Amino acid sequence: MEELFKHLKNEDIKLPAAKHLGIYLTDGSARTLMVNRDYELLTEIEGRNVVGRHMQNLQDEGYFDRSVTLLVLKKKAPITIEQKLLRTDKKVIVTGNPIFNQDGDIIFVATAVCSLDQGVAALQEAEGNRTPLIVISDVIATSKMMQRVLVRALRVAALDATVLILGETGVGKEVVASAIHQFSTRKDKPFIKINMTTIPEELFESELFGYRAGSFTGALKTGKIGLVQSANGGTLFMDEIGEVSLKNQVKLLRLLEKKEIRPIGSLSSSRLDVRFIAATNRDLPSLVREGLFREDLYFRLNVVPICIPPLRERPEDIYGLATFFLGKFADYYKTEKCLTPSAIEPLTDYAWPGNVRELYNLMERVAVIYPNKKITKENVLEELALKLPPAMIVKPQLSLLNDDFQTALDNFEKDLIEQALKNNSSNLQQAAQSLRMHRTTLLRKLRKFKMMAH
Repeated sequence: MEELFKHLKNEDIKLPAAKHLGIYLTDGSARTLMVNRDYELLTEIEGRNVVGRHMQNLQDEGYFDRSVTLLVLKKKAPITIEQKLLRTDKKVIVTGNPIFNQDGDIIFVATAVCSLDQGVAALQEAEGNRTPLIVISDVIATSKMMQRVLVRALRVAALDATVLILGETGVGKEVVASAIHQFSTRKDKPFIKINMTTIPEELFESELFGYRAGSFTGALKTGKIGLVQSANGGTLFMDEIGEVSLKNQVKLLRLLEKKEIRPIGSLSSSRLDVRFIAATNRDLPSLVREGLFREDLYFRLNVVPICIPPLRERPEDIYGLATFFLGKFADYYKTEKCLTPSAIEPLTDYAWPGNVRELYNLMERVAVIYPNKKITKENVLEELALKLPPAMIVKPQLSLLNDDFQTALDNFEKDLIEQALKNNSSNLQQAAQSLRMHRTTLLRKLRKFKMMAH
């Protein structure tokens, strides 16, 4: 076993510094070789019950909800996930590291296991090193940008400070808010989500704060508990906070300042124990300058800001997100689906104006529509072509009698790029936007096809 531990000291393996660090080691076929004493203490799983056994069997028998070793062997890359130990209902952070031989084959998978608290510190330590795929509470992070978002979210989770999550529509603000709640001391209490745009102006107060029986015409005889009261002890997530009217912003300000509510028809207020998280895709400072958002409310909300970058700025996350979503839909629809390596290129080339939500919808669509196990580049291109503006749809000259399929496909791409450049007076940035791809991707394709870049 000493020889196996030497592999863990390999300079390519990054183990977090932790007082109690569990180590789980398997061979390249996912058969358990050993665990250390800290692993047994952290997980309450005895080594004698797992050594010599395959990870798939242990997962099937309910030792844990998912095996990071199996994910590492599938992805052939380091992966960090949140793992639930099903027999104790305990959660830990596990990082699986593949160890390769000279031929590039995985011979061992070394997994480091931390408590949730130590896991946050481990993620912080990982900054500046390699970027493993990290999956924590459905937050997928491969890019440095998104890993910093995740570290910031987990760091603030243990505190009760108000959080303001910023980002375009569809970037995953609710997912990050949920992760903050799941890693907080309130995780066993309610997580109440409110989309502020769905509450009619005249019902704002009754929906949020509730009302007493008979307080107004049409009121329920039993009265009604408001959404804020329902979050007592837990977390209140207020999405689309930038859409609240000035009139109702005053009521929210009072709620955040005093953490108490007075239901309609009540003569007294009651204190609440609630953690507030708000989110918006609006530029709140601009709204403040325009007089459309109260400055005092903005400062009350903006205690800990977390800005989630759009998907087009972090293409490194696309593969991890796509495979994660495709796996979820394959499980839901009882099918087996995977992306071919060539299918990744059009996914990373596309600019995703609808962000993660659009990618999520696309993965569900390909999981349902295409019968084959492997989702190909052609499948992805076909679905993405449906999203191009009519002016950008160019009839391809696919002369397959003279060209092979790849040549015909390249010619189609060239025609599309030429049309985009023509429509945008050879402006690369505008042409890239019209094609919904990154400017650097357009430049790469121009070089590939030996087309002149103006």
